[in-house]
Amino acid sequence: MQPEARATERWPTAPPPTAARSDVPAEAGSDVSVLAGRTPRGALRLGARLFPLRRWMARRPAAVGAEVALTASLLDQLPTGPTVVLVVSPGVDVASIVDQLLLAVPGTLPPTEVLTIGVAHPEPVSVDDLAAVETPAGELSEALVAAVTTARRAGMVTEQGNSVLLVQPFVPAATTAVAHASPDRDRPVRVDGRWGPADAGAPADVYAVPADGTAVGEPWPPLVADATPQLRRRPLARDTIRRLATMSRDAAVTAGRTLSLDVALGARGPVVLRCRPTVAS
Repeated sequence: MQPEARATERWPTAPPPTAARSDVPAEAGSDVSVLAGRTPRGALRLGARLFPLRRWMARRPAAVGAEVALTASLLDQLPTGPTVVLVVSPGVDVASIVDQLLLAVPGTLPPTEVLTIGVAHPEPVSVDDLAAVETPAGELSEALVAAVTTARRAGMVTEQGNSVLLVQPFVPAATTAVAHASPDRDRPVRVDGRWGPADAGAPADVYAVPADGTAVGEPWPPLVADATPQLRRRPLARDTIRRLATMSRDAAVTAGRTLSLDVALGARGPVVLRCRPTVAS
């Protein structure tokens, strides 16, 4: 990954971006620019850009932040779903361009009734933070404005001052997991399994998977057989835990740093929703 301090905000020049207008819908898979009026000198001012998640972003951490750059570097290795990276320029009134964003975002994703919106971390994180919300497609405008406002208030902006959002179709999943992996193959992978949506406040079963992957530690806290239905939890299958651990460990080795991966386990297999660099502990 290119060091943040040395990166410059340069975007790819081909194919040229398309300015989003009320009469021109965005083409699926295209890069879209949304303008935010003119500068005091009369030049057109860029308000936001939308990109499908692509490998070139691995070379632009100053513009898209550490999380997006890292995920982009692992696209060939991780089972990610369709993802739009929304980069909002500093100082732009998002409410003034949200109508144009509403035209652009649906055109870059498969048709869906529910979206997941998350603020991408500009720096490596030290704590678990899922930082993503589900929103009906009809409430996308409010969700986008709220997410950018949250990012700015929390100081979650890139070196260039951009607020970066990840917009994805909601992945229905009966089971979710957060895997924490180190590039040190001698260190076990920790898998936090949840029977239901990925929710930072939901009960989780914590497993440790050693490097050889043959022995999966018992869940912590222990499962309680006589717990109330609200607290009763179903453990993840051992084979699932081992596969998640292997995938996460291999990704950490490739990246050369510790990772935290949010994974939804649906009918078609695992989908990595977020892949964040973490501060080694």
